Amino acid sequence: MKNILITLILASFFSNLLALDRNFDIKIHVKGISNQDALLAYNYGDKKYIADTIQFNQNGVAKISGNHSYDDGTYLIAFPSLGLRSFDFIIRETAFQLNTDTSDLIKDMVVKNSMENQVMYQDLKKTLTFDSQSDSLKNLLKNDKLDDKQRSSIQKELDQLSEDFISQRGQALKANSKMLYYKILNASRPVPMATSELDQDGKKNVNYGYEYYINHYWDNTDFSDVALIKSPVVIPRIFNFLDHIYQTPDSINRAIDIILNKAAINFESFKILTSEIINKYAKSTVMGQEAVYVHLLDKYYLNGKTPWVDQETLDKMKKRADAMRPTLIGKVAPDITVYSLTNIPLDFYKSIAPYNYSILVFWNSECSHCQKEMPELVRIWKDSLSSYNVGVFSVSTEIELAHVKKFVEDNKLNEGFINGYDPTGGSNFRSLYDVNSTPLVVILDKDKKIIAKKVSVKDIPYVISTYQKYMVKGVEKSE
Repeated sequence: MKNILITLILASFFSNLLALDRNFDIKIHVKGISNQDALLAYNYGDKKYIADTIQFNQNGVAKISGNHSYDDGTYLIAFPSLGLRSFDFIIRETAFQLNTDTSDLIKDMVVKNSMENQVMYQDLKKTLTFDSQSDSLKNLLKNDKLDDKQRSSIQKELDQLSEDFISQRGQALKANSKMLYYKILNASRPVPMATSELDQDGKKNVNYGYEYYINHYWDNTDFSDVALIKSPVVIPRIFNFLDHIYQTPDSINRAIDIILNKAAINFESFKILTSEIINKYAKSTVMGQEAVYVHLLDKYYLNGKTPWVDQETLDKMKKRADAMRPTLIGKVAPDITVYSLTNIPLDFYKSIAPYNYSILVFWNSECSHCQKEMPELVRIWKDSLSSYNVGVFSVSTEIELAHVKKFVEDNKLNEGFINGYDPTGGSNFRSLYDVNSTPLVVILDKDKKIIAKKVSVKDIPYVISTYQKYMVKGVEKSE
């Protein structure tokens, strides 16, 4: 189901991402190229997509002219004949010239009538010079025959070289702050960490550094510039950020809201980032991140904030969110009544009442994973979980009692597990627990609150022991 939704979201998103035609007059001359095609590609996050094929004539000249639907952004031209060697350029202006040589596509670049590309290549050339000089000095320092004075002198030269480069780039950034290239550099800068544990009121706050980081991470990113949002920097940086903050749904949801609140300054930026972020969490297999996906649906997609998504897709998304909602981490697990293997009603809540922890597991005898995992669950339950007073409520998804009984007996589930099945479907467990595959493991605490779900059997002891250590207060371990 998630894969279907991802496809629908992407289709709806990209169908609304078409640029308007503009009239272009771009001339590109590459010495060393003659009578061959090259690929024109554009960047979208960390991916590159082919936009067109352009033809270079016998003089090494190609033109991008007439009406094209090329968005503002970072592009590249790659030459198949040169092993896909390429050079980058920026489309903001629609009429300019680029002249270079295959001997060194960057160093030999000359730009005419494009301030965007001119400032970019000025910095790229300075960076190449700095890298070359820096590498030379670093190689000198590797010489074991240097005395302390010589080593100190070279190190000072290297430090001064770095200081001058940083200073010059900083000055260029200030002077060209509205240029896309420098917006990309600016957005890539690390956020300075808070130097104090004191909050704005002067009170000690041990979380102040983290709070500062969360709230100021995007200070250098211009969310109003769609070309920047689509550049190779912003989307990967957002994903990296979301993967490295506290990995709890509440923390992730808060961070996402900060990002999308800033992106709301520009409709296209908001559309791009909302779509990218929800696709990330729609595909996530990390436990607990379903809550992030539901949060995105509830706050943005199902709240009228994504008008580019058609109603049919929204209806499917709502159905999916409603299926996931009852069993999100932290929710009280729904009660169900199934039947024992002697066809006596078996109430879930009553059955697990004596236990400090409960494992609810749905399985099917024909499921190859279940055939491996269920015997392992029996072993782990006996060997690793006895000290935690853990009960196992085992539910077959089958309706044939003979199949259920055979699997229970063959795999010794009857040696301590509470086993049931639902031949009539009256418990509605498939809908309540979103059972789309088996085995499905759900772990509950004594209050029937879901503390983990969709975990592998081998991870159950770690989940329960960690929860016991860090979350439980005043619960005595059963001897």
